[in-house]
Amino acid sequence: MRASKLAICLCSLMSLAACSLFPASGPFSLDMKKNASVVVEAEDLATEEQAGFDYALVEISTPVTQYLSSFDKEYSFTGDWPVDTKSKNIRIAVGDTVQVTIYESQSGGLFIPVESGVRPGNFVSIPAQIIDKNGVIDIPFAGTVSVVGRTPTSISKEITEKLGNRAIEPQVVVSITGRGGSEVSVIGEVGVPSRFSLSLSGDKILDAIARAEGPRFPGYETLVSLQRKGHEWTIPFDLLVLKPENNIDLRPDDTVYVYREPEMYQMFGASGFNGAFPFVKRNMSLSEAIGQSRGLADLQADPEEIYLYRYEKRGRLLNMDSTIALPEGATMADTVPVIYKLDVRDPKGYFLAQSFPIENNDVIYIANAKSVEFTKFLSLLGLSSVTKIGTQNAVEQ
Repeated sequence: MRASKLAICLCSLMSLAACSLFPASGPFSLDMKKNASVVVEAEDLATEEQAGFDYALVEISTPVTQYLSSFDKEYSFTGDWPVDTKSKNIRIAVGDTVQVTIYESQSGGLFIPVESGVRPGNFVSIPAQIIDKNGVIDIPFAGTVSVVGRTPTSISKEITEKLGNRAIEPQVVVSITGRGGSEVSVIGEVGVPSRFSLSLSGDKILDAIARAEGPRFPGYETLVSLQRKGHEWTIPFDLLVLKPENNIDLRPDDTVYVYREPEMYQMFGASGFNGAFPFVKRNMSLSEAIGQSRGLADLQADPEEIYLYRYEKRGRLLNMDSTIALPEGATMADTVPVIYKLDVRDPKGYFLAQSFPIENNDVIYIANAKSVEFTKFLSLLGLSSVTKIGTQNAVEQ
C-alpha cells in the first residue's frame, strides 16, 4: 500500500517537472507558447493586442507559406555593386603593343621613294613598339609621342599634324596589336586561375570566368568578388547570370575572385540524422530539408511538433501580422527571432512543407512524442527500483 502511494506521488511530481527533469534535445511545446510574446495562429494571422517581443511563434499555414515563397532569394541581393563601366573608347596602357602605319598620297614624299611609282595606298609600317613606363613611342621625323591613357584616334591625329609639313598629305593609322597592359586576373575556385589580356571589344565578368574554365562548384553556392583600385564588391554568381545588368565590363588590372560559400541548415531532435546539412539545390523546401536528414524518427518524433528557428526582418514579419508593435527605436530592417511551427499530422502539413522555403542558417527541431517522455519516466522508475534493490542486497550481505 505504501509503495502504491509512493508511486502515485512520484508520478505526480514527475508530471509537474517533466520538462526540466527528462533529458531532451530541445524545448517542449508548452515552453514554446509560454515564452513567446506573440503567437501567430493560422486562422487569422493576427494577435489580439500589440506587444513587443523576444521572439514570435508562427504557425505554418497556407498564407504564411505563400507569403514567404514570394521572396525569390536569387533576386533578394541588396548589396552594393558597381554599375556598368564600359568605356566607349579603347585607351592605351603601359605594356600594350602599338603598330603605326603611315600613308602618303603619292611617291616621292618622306616615306615613299620616287621609283615605287604612283599607286593608291602607298604606305610604310613603323615596327611595333611595346609601351614602357615612360609611356611614349618613337616615330621617324615626328619624334616621341605620349600615348598612355589616350585613344588610337587622338594619337593618329597628333602624328599626322607633326608630319604634315614634311610628308605628302600624310594619313596615320594607329592600332593596338597586343594588350599586355590591359590584363585582368581570375583566381579562386575556377577551373584554371589565370591572368590574361582583355580583348579589344572588351570582356565582361562572365567572359573572364569562362576563359578561366568556369566555377568549380554549383552557382547557388558560389560568390564572385570584384576588386578594383582598392575597392571590393561581392555578388552571388547566380545574379551575374540571371540579371544581365550585373555582368559589367572589366577594366585593366581588375581582379575577379570566385569562391565557395555553401549554404547550410541544422537539424536537431527526433530525426534520422542530426547535424549541419548543405543545400543541395538553389531553393530548398522544408520537406526536402527533413528528407535529407532521413525524415522523422518513427518511434520518437511528434509530427505535430516540428519547429524552424530563423531571424526575420521585422518588416517582413509585420507584413504577416500588422498588429505587432515596434519597440522604441526599432526599424523595419531590424531582425526578430521567429519560430515557425509545422504540424504534419494534419493531412495538408506535407503540402505546406513542400512549399515552405528554408534559408541559410535555419535551425530545424523535431520534438519528441509525449509517449517518449512517458517511456523515459518509466525507464527512470525502473532504474531507481533496480538501484534500490541492489543497495538493499549489498546491505544485507
